[in-house]
Amino acid sequence: MSLRNTTQVSRSDRYRGKIKVTPQDIKDHLAIKWDPNQVPSEMVSKTGDKFTVSNFRWGFKEEGVAPSWKPQFATTEIDTSKVKDVYLTLQPFAPEVVAAHGLLVFEMDGDQAIKGENGERDFGLALSVEARSPEGEGYNLLKGLKKTFGQVYQLGSLSDQMQKVGRKRGHKLVLHRLNVTDEQKKMLLQNSLDAATEDRLGEWYHLLTNSCITADIDLINSVVPDSQQMARWSKIFKFSRPATMLPVVAGATLKKKGLLADEPVRVINPDPTIFPEIQHEKTGMHKTLGTMSRSWAWKPGFVLSGTGVGGALGYAIGSQFGPIGQMVGTAAGALTGAWAGDRTSDIIAVKTDIEVQSQSDWYAELGGLTSEQAQAKITNPAANGL
Repeated sequence: MSLRNTTQVSRSDRYRGKIKVTPQDIKDHLAIKWDPNQVPSEMVSKTGDKFTVSNFRWGFKEEGVAPSWKPQFATTEIDTSKVKDVYLTLQPFAPEVVAAHGLLVFEMDGDQAIKGENGERDFGLALSVEARSPEGEGYNLLKGLKKTFGQVYQLGSLSDQMQKVGRKRGHKLVLHRLNVTDEQKKMLLQNSLDAATEDRLGEWYHLLTNSCITADIDLINSVVPDSQQMARWSKIFKFSRPATMLPVVAGATLKKKGLLADEPVRVINPDPTIFPEIQHEKTGMHKTLGTMSRSWAWKPGFVLSGTGVGGALGYAIGSQFGPIGQMVGTAAGALTGAWAGDRTSDIIAVKTDIEVQSQSDWYAELGGLTSEQAQAKITNPAANGL
């Protein structure tokens, strides 16, 4: 039995309607042989707070070279009443200054919250909204601007995500814990599972308007009040807003809306035995700026500085057009500078107020495991028990 969700909570926001899928889009999708590592889930059943879904990924069999590892899927029951915390998570990739993959990570209360049909268990799961690739087609930012990739809301265990990112790809994870209520966490998980089991045949990924981070933002918006909504589109001309389109500024956007927990952002390094050269470190600069960012004077200082610099620049430009130009230029420059200072203060704070951990230490901390037990689970997520 398959229960298909029709509310489409992830496909609409406060400015635009649902994504349109044409018969030709569906025909084109049916003609594509998709990457076997990405398989959409279906809703098998809902019983109270317990959701059962198919094609939940439990990691990869580590046989041969990493690109050839085979994914392992199983029908899985998720007890949504046991959600403990939610993280908007980034997986940076080159060029990291602008590029990152966004996903939602759910920390659960105990390893009985997520149970696979073959005895698999975990205390966390991830919803990774991905560009669904034709087999043999690698992801490319430019190709993401046209109809190249489908859209898949990939569900998998937390250990699956640790293995894929930290052992298979050699990327770090950057975790922003959400400042939301317990009821909002539960609703966000349920909405995410509903979104993951929607029929997305014919839906195309788009880098600017239908991507990993835009889907994450839509899902978070589905559980927060209007005052904390993160607008996806500009009010004029309905352009995609950088604040909710670029993953690299997602943390600052959360902070601006009061949705980021008041704690350092966690940076989780890849497996050091496989990728010793890709280990992020907390530097003296991180410590200094991170500490300063917690001061009451941090944001006002940036706003005042931005106002001064912007006003001076506006005055200089406006002077070319006489006294009226000076006044208009100064005012416009000051307002623009104040806005830029405010945004810059949040971006720097989120990037520098961090704590760095190894993936095995962080996973062990969440599950009450030893580092050795955590490493064994990350290496083989489908193993029965923990």
